[in-house]
Parts: sequence; structure tokens; C-alpha cells
Amino acid sequence: MEPYPAQETHEVEAATRLSRLGAALVDALLSFAPLGAILVLLPMVLVTRSMGSLLVVIVLAVGASLAVLITQIVLLVRHGQTIGKKVLGIRMITSEGDTPSIWRVFFLRWLPFAVVGAVVEYVLKVKGSGAIIHLLDVLLIFQPTRRCLHDLFADTHVIKV
Repeated sequence: MEPYPAQETHEVEAATRLSRLGAALVDALLSFAPLGAILVLLPMVLVTRSMGSLLVVIVLAVGASLAVLITQIVLLVRHGQTIGKKVLGIRMITSEGDTPSIWRVFFLRWLPFAVVGAVVEYVLKVKGSGAIIHLLDVLLIFQPTRRCLHDLFADTHVIKV
């Protein structure tokens, strides 16, 4: 009798650096699209000098941004893919091969780097210095495993589908 049940193993291939960059760019474009709509509509609203119209444009843009954010989070937690990852044929898994939980995605992968970046910016009092943390995070993708610091921290992998 075996002391532990045999675990099923799966061969996976790490996503390419270029596919991860492409997915991040697609996701960024989706996230900033509502702001683009404001930039297009704002001159028209300012010409009419209508505060009601300006308020409607702002509420629609904020609503659209929240809808994109919520959609991305739901897709990531359910399928391990944002829209960008789906388009580029990659997904995120844990070392165990599971789709990561919201805890792992938000509290281990994203939040620590956002907090440290903000603290660095606040302590150094140099605008943009917090971006150094994010740059160091993504530069680790050039190691052989193609894992960024946030992947190592949250024990996640981004793989080809």
C-alpha cells in the first residue's frame, strides 16, 4: 500500500514572454478604453457647458471601467484567464495545477506590489519611484522559468493553453 495517493501530473509549457506582454497590453487597452471615451466626449460636453452631460459621461466611464475590472477578475478566478490571456492563448495556474483563488490573485499576486510601490513612492517622495518595484517585478520574467516576482510570491505559473 502506498503511503500517499499517486498524484496526476500534467506536462505544461510556460507562456512566452511575448505572449504575456501581449496579454498585458490587451488588458491595459480594455481597462483604459472608458477613459478614451471620456477624452472623445469631453470636448463636446464642455462646448455645451452642461454639468448634467459631464456627470453622465463620468458616470458611464466609471461604470464601464468597473464592469471591465469585475469581468477580468471573474474570468481570472474562474478560468485563470483575463481577456488578454484568453486572446493570447495562455492561462494562470498554481503549482498544483489549479486555477488560482481570488485570495492568491489579489492578496498575494497584486496587493503586496501595489502597497510596496506606493510606500516606496511615499518614502522617497520622488514621483514615479514606486514604478521601480513594478519594473523589478516584471524583469524577473527573463529567468529560465519565465516567472515574474509576483508569480514566485503567489506560487503561480502562466502557461500555454
